[in-house]
Amino acid sequence: MSQTVGFRVGAEFASYSELHREFRRYQRDCAVQLWTRHSRTIEAQRRRAPKRPMNDALKFAEIDYACIHGGKLFRAKGTGKRTNQRTNKTKCPCVIKVRLSPDGDKFVVKEMIESHNHTVQEAERERFPHQRRFDKAAQNNRADLTPENLGDGAEQGIQQEDNPRDKWTTWKMNQTNLEKMVPALASVKDGNVVVVVSKANVLQAIYFQDHSMKQTFEKFPEVLLLDFVHRWEGLWLPTFLLLVIDGNGESELVCLWFAQNEERETIKQLLRIFKQKNPAAERIQTVMCSGRPYRGEVIAEVLPHSKLITCLFHTLRTFRTDVTTDKLHVTVGQRNLLLEILHNMCYAASAEEYDLLYHQLLDTNTQRAIDYFHKNWHESRSQWVEGFKHESETYLTSTINRVEQLSQKLQAAVGKFTDSVTFVQDLLKAVDLQRTECDYRAVRMFQKPPLVALEASSAASAYFGLLTGFAFSRVQRELEEAQWVTFLSLEGEQAQPVSRRRAVMTGQSSCQCAFHTAMRLPCRHILAFRQLRGADLFEPALCSPRWTREHYLRNHPVFRTSTEASATGTAPSPPPPQPPESLREKTTTPPPVQQDRYHQAFKVAQKLSVLAAECPAEEFGSCLAVMTAVTNIWARGGQVQVTEINVTPTKEEKPSAPDDLPSDVDSVHQN
Repeated sequence: MSQTVGFRVGAEFASYSELHREFRRYQRDCAVQLWTRHSRTIEAQRRRAPKRPMNDALKFAEIDYACIHGGKLFRAKGTGKRTNQRTNKTKCPCVIKVRLSPDGDKFVVKEMIESHNHTVQEAERERFPHQRRFDKAAQNNRADLTPENLGDGAEQGIQQEDNPRDKWTTWKMNQTNLEKMVPALASVKDGNVVVVVSKANVLQAIYFQDHSMKQTFEKFPEVLLLDFVHRWEGLWLPTFLLLVIDGNGESELVCLWFAQNEERETIKQLLRIFKQKNPAAERIQTVMCSGRPYRGEVIAEVLPHSKLITCLFHTLRTFRTDVTTDKLHVTVGQRNLLLEILHNMCYAASAEEYDLLYHQLLDTNTQRAIDYFHKNWHESRSQWVEGFKHESETYLTSTINRVEQLSQKLQAAVGKFTDSVTFVQDLLKAVDLQRTECDYRAVRMFQKPPLVALEASSAASAYFGLLTGFAFSRVQRELEEAQWVTFLSLEGEQAQPVSRRRAVMTGQSSCQCAFHTAMRLPCRHILAFRQLRGADLFEPALCSPRWTREHYLRNHPVFRTSTEASATGTAPSPPPPQPPESLREKTTTPPPVQQDRYHQAFKVAQKLSVLAAECPAEEFGSCLAVMTAVTNIWARGGQVQVTEINVTPTKEEKPSAPDDLPSDVDSVHQN
């Protein structure tokens, strides 16, 4: 036992655990946050003083604890373009120096400076990342984690084991209190909120999915894209985004995970909750994520029926990070050769091309690189080689750029916020804004005519009436390329077309090419073979139902009608749903002159919206009222005349303003 209790000059500690326990108590009692600014191990000290007695069980010979605002002052080496960079270092003098006793058998506090050059308050300490547990009431009573106390619609998720790595991987990620986010998320109508906590009452993650997200996933569950955002504006919070691709090729958000860390167990629990809350998860064909090794293992365990593929960009970046001269003990020339071979492997279109590159890798005789490749990549080649990826439904998606683009839009829309509740509110508004934009593009899809005039009786015209705009653009290109397809051999109902990178076999309803297997649409080989056999090029069975207009209209909230309700009972099956009456006139193709006018007016309206958004807060209401008045007058068929009165004109041009209007207000007159 130590001879002196507490941190003060002369205090002694018989073990490192006893010292660390007092170190933590001192921080809590004094409301300060310390860090280990300097340390020297027993092994390093013995090289400096080999004859000095030292107890190896103490681990350290010197330890300096400093305030988190102390230590060497950070000096930026940049040019000053990023002006919003901040640091905690303010040259705080607080320091506690611990050294070995003369006999080397215990720790002794040699120096202690407790003065600070900043305010020391408990509230200030709580905002640092180390403080991430629930409050004392929540720790003493687990009832505080029930849905009643966290908010309506929230439920307590699976309790997971405490991970010893959490203290090293999550301390820098918690800049807010997730506990306060739960009621704001639970207040969403028809929202589903699940909290994941550990046995120590540490909030690990929040699962959120509203009704619209769940409904979208039920209709288009085949391909799931998963990635995360590390941080928002002023907030380090890993936020996982789960996306699907709808029938018009749009990226639709289907779930949000807010996590304290990126640990294997946390992701595993969240994925299990997602599977439990969404029965359509059984129909997932492909899951795409970044190249984190443990994520593949988790997905394979929770969703064993789906195929995992990794992002091409992350795979190439991992190769550049792992294949270095230091890690693999190779020369610069050997490293460049290895990277070139691995890069070509990623783009291999067939098993033959992959095997050729694999033997080239073996011929390099770089044993460490070969062992690294066998251990991490060779057995999982179906997940990262392009030729193997698209053997199942992927919709020709090779990267998670869709997730990254959506995350950038959400970050721009959320902007700066003051607390976690405001962050949740702004994020949900941004999600609604993205849905509105998708709905607008859905309406525009029915307004937009084909780029090239189609013959009324042609196969292209038939596919245009069957498919959505996204799917038709793909099929239209295949129709154009089909006339250039030639065949090497014809064997009954099978044929081998000329292919540049891989040998494929095709028939009238199936093909081994990447386009057909990945898109579930007729490829150029099928169309060319049907034309050769005299069959009709238009065949609805060649198109997956998810790409049809009928499926898209029935399941899209903008166009959903009452036909779904009439499909039950003995009533006959409803006809293909049409756009609602309010949109039916808008979906007719406008004449070219009207289209040109629309684009011109749209550009002006965009600029007007930007100017209105930039005006002062006290003037925004009047600006919005003026624009609303103009819109209402035009809707009634009236005419509008605008007189500018907020700019001081010359004496010759000075107009006479109405007496009852202030000089800084525009006037709008209706004729």
